[in-house]
Amino acid sequence: MRLNRFYLENFSGEKIIELKKGPIFHQIKNVLRMKTGNFLSFFYNNKEAIYKIESITNKDIFLVWQEDVIIKNKINREIILFQSLIKKDKMEWVVQKAVELGVTKIVPIISERSEKKNINLDRLNKISLEASEQCGRQDLIKISEPIKFKDILKKLKGLSFLGDSSGNNFIKSFKEKKNIEDNINIFIGPEGGWSSEELILAKDNRIEIVKLNNYILRSETASLAFLSLLSNL
Repeated sequence: MRLNRFYLENFSGEKIIELKKGPIFHQIKNVLRMKTGNFLSFFYNNKEAIYKIESITNKDIFLVWQEDVIIKNKINREIILFQSLIKKDKMEWVVQKAVELGVTKIVPIISERSEKKNINLDRLNKISLEASEQCGRQDLIKISEPIKFKDILKKLKGLSFLGDSSGNNFIKSFKEKKNIEDNINIFIGPEGGWSSEELILAKDNRIEIVKLNNYILRSETASLAFLSLLSNL
């Protein structure tokens, strides 16, 4: 049976937890309708433990520690997704799946052909949290404020790749690297693709332009395809 997991800020593995009315209280009592004797887990910052519900009232829920959960999905490589702003539903889908595929940070970027110029950060961070709860991750991925493509280039660390159909084969290029650094940056363009000026700017800042195949991929397809490959390289 699948264990319900909840992200609890500042959780440190306390032996007894008392939940007052709030989002988690509401989820446990009114949405999931959990009962006394049911088990669940809390996690925060790579710490997770299983708890048993001792009592539920209309004011609070008491839970007792049962055992710590061993960190099983620790990510050893920092993978940052620099995702150009795309339509709302597609952006939300990318965030959800990127969390499931092990990305460590998501930075929305504004490129020349971005159709959107802003995002609902609260909504995207909520999707990120729910994805972590669902997939078993013990960390929380925050989505940063959007930043212009040209403004982020001087701040990069590690290997950087930019997806474009004009580039070299990504897998071949990646495997030819003698020293794979711990920081890997993936840049994905908007629906209209990168401008020629942005491609030149990328090359000037030592960002390697790469492709997955000979087809032109949708932005959301490219994001998930690159992340899926990186999780196995």
